[in-house]
Amino acid sequence: MKYPYQNSALPIQERVADLLGRLSLKEKVGQVNQHLYGWQTYHFDPATKAVQLTDDFTKHLDWGAGLGAIYGLFRADPWSKVDYANGVLPQDAWRVSNAIQHAAITHSRWGIPTLITEECPHGHQGLGGVSYPTNIGRGNSFDTDLIRESAHQMARELALKGVNLALVSTLDLAKDPRWGRTEECFGEDPILSARFSQAVVDGFQGNLIRPDHPFTADSTDEINKHSDQIGVVLKHCIAQGEAQGGHNSGTVVLGNREFSEVYHPLLQSVQNAAGIMAAYNDVDGIPCHINHHLLQDLVRDQYGFQGLVMADGTALDRLNDVFDDQTEAAGAALNAGVDLSLWDDTYTQIAAGIHAGKIDGQALDRAVAHVLSIKFLLGLFEHPYVSDPGHQLDDVIQSSQQVNEQLAAESITLVKNDGTLPLTGQPQNIAVIGPNANAYYNLLGDYTAPQSDQYQRKTIVSEIKREFPNATITYAQGCEIRNHQDQQRKIKTAISVAQNADVILLALGGSSARNFNMEFLRNGAVSSKGINMDSGENVDVADLSLGGEQLQLLKAISHLHKPTVAVMIQGRPYDLRPVLAVSNAVLVGWFPGQMGAVALAKLISGRYNPSGRLSLSYPLNSQQLPVYYYQRAVTKQDDYYDEQGQPLFNFGYGLSYTNFKYHDLTAQVTDRMLHVTLTVTNTGECSGNDSVLLFLKLHGGHVIQRKRMLRAFKHVTLAPHSGLRVRFELPLTSALFYNEHMQSQLADRLTISIGKQTVTVNL
Repeated sequence: MKYPYQNSALPIQERVADLLGRLSLKEKVGQVNQHLYGWQTYHFDPATKAVQLTDDFTKHLDWGAGLGAIYGLFRADPWSKVDYANGVLPQDAWRVSNAIQHAAITHSRWGIPTLITEECPHGHQGLGGVSYPTNIGRGNSFDTDLIRESAHQMARELALKGVNLALVSTLDLAKDPRWGRTEECFGEDPILSARFSQAVVDGFQGNLIRPDHPFTADSTDEINKHSDQIGVVLKHCIAQGEAQGGHNSGTVVLGNREFSEVYHPLLQSVQNAAGIMAAYNDVDGIPCHINHHLLQDLVRDQYGFQGLVMADGTALDRLNDVFDDQTEAAGAALNAGVDLSLWDDTYTQIAAGIHAGKIDGQALDRAVAHVLSIKFLLGLFEHPYVSDPGHQLDDVIQSSQQVNEQLAAESITLVKNDGTLPLTGQPQNIAVIGPNANAYYNLLGDYTAPQSDQYQRKTIVSEIKREFPNATITYAQGCEIRNHQDQQRKIKTAISVAQNADVILLALGGSSARNFNMEFLRNGAVSSKGINMDSGENVDVADLSLGGEQLQLLKAISHLHKPTVAVMIQGRPYDLRPVLAVSNAVLVGWFPGQMGAVALAKLISGRYNPSGRLSLSYPLNSQQLPVYYYQRAVTKQDDYYDEQGQPLFNFGYGLSYTNFKYHDLTAQVTDRMLHVTLTVTNTGECSGNDSVLLFLKLHGGHVIQRKRMLRAFKHVTLAPHSGLRVRFELPLTSALFYNEHMQSQLADRLTISIGKQTVTVNL
């Protein structure tokens, strides 16, 4: 051991200070850059298992005398042009990670390892990765424990591949379903998203970072990171779902009171994360990437965030909306608190900016210190390499898929049922029809890797055949998602197939499936218009009606007067009224992931009982937006002249094959805590899961209070004819609001509601 920074027994802050003092300007700039597309940095020979590094990669290592971080070594999708023909299989990922780490360490005179970061919005976006339901479905589960467990499974998988940081979407709110990235949101509610964000951090990191305790005061030895713990970077910070018109990366107009009440819970939820990613949008004209108040005053100073702040892809280059000079943009981002770039050119100009006196060297030192601190936290200086996982990776994938199926089942929400479901009578003939019936990729959502032949066979129609082995299953596509050309023949074929069916299963909706013929922006967002891709990043819509000829298919099916079950595969709410009008039962499946068809089939047969609850207010159409439930209780005409103002389905709506009764709601205040109890009884004939949602309506003060807001929830399981006393304990801070002076004030009284049960408490 030659230098203090190499001593794992020293506090991290001392190691960082020692190493930072030894770095040249060139080396410091190298540590805050994540400039490269990882999949372009090497060639892997599957026969010899040899990893050959590209010249561009070694030149970049020389440029920065090391490497701060590298994104997407294993990213596989149409943008990266990586698939099973040229990509790296999961069992070989460790070899690539080790080669990249070795190169980074040997090109640094101080032996500094790099951070290997991978995309993981709903599972690893790499070949063989487990793809879970997208967030908009997972939010319907209201199951914090399951979210935590799925995050832990993702961490186990990525750790065995040599990944250090996972980029995970948790902070966006689904306020406008026209936005293409609605699928990446847990829902419209900040408390739900905050609780799930914390669960994601716990699942990935465990207790690596603890609240109210600086991890840099501990040594790496004391922290003692386990092999299945990796860092997580939560994205996007913040308010990206508020963009005007539902436009991706659009401008956000949001008053201070609204921002504080809605987004502060989410900012607080990042406290223990290893990192956050700044959002593309501005808030009231200030881009998040140069917003010092957001990234420093709020996130770090007020809420105790200790990790690093990563830029979004090429977002720093977009600061040319504000700055004519790239070095000035780099200086503003460093001053605001952006520690690590992503693919941009802006942070490559830092040295020039410092030489020109346009960038503060201390701001650069702060950023480097944050990056190095995370590397020490993750034990990379002591354990930069991973070993061959062998069969352990297969075991992790298998256990992950069990969690995946359970999460898919809990994500799917039954919104109509006249008794047709479940199909327990084993119908003789089931016609499975629709653009999503036999389209596996349409089940997965955006940010999804190419799939193996094994998983591509798990379509809805194939799993219905597996679940109903004694029935005759027929299939017809009916029509495509959005294409209007040459669809009438497909509709006629579908009608012919459906005429002899006892039950028709319709699989309608949308798709985020990319293809290799599309064109993409530098940040990976789709720039060309895929005929049947109507959801995902940069795919926003003005109209929430079902696309293509789906409504014509639906009308033709309705003329057969057959029992019809509709399954909506979608990343955003579509206008469901035409579907509800002709269907006996409707399941909103969202994008349910690799095991989604398996879960759907078991829900339809009755092996699983639906338990999903909508995590957003489901609109009638785009004309009545916004409809999120926690708007202020102002006296106004809610209905329009030509349309009702209420959503089609309220936040928290969802049906089951059993019935739950709420009764005996009580509440009392003691020791600055609110104690709430309620009895939940399963009055039906089958077991079921129920999400118990607790809302508060505040009273008093000189501001217009909200109609209500979710403040707590619990996911419970009850056997038939059994009851459970559910208890909530909330701090009275749950009853705070911002008064007319923007000071935090306790409400005079509050109304607690759970289902139709309500009680009012004076404070």
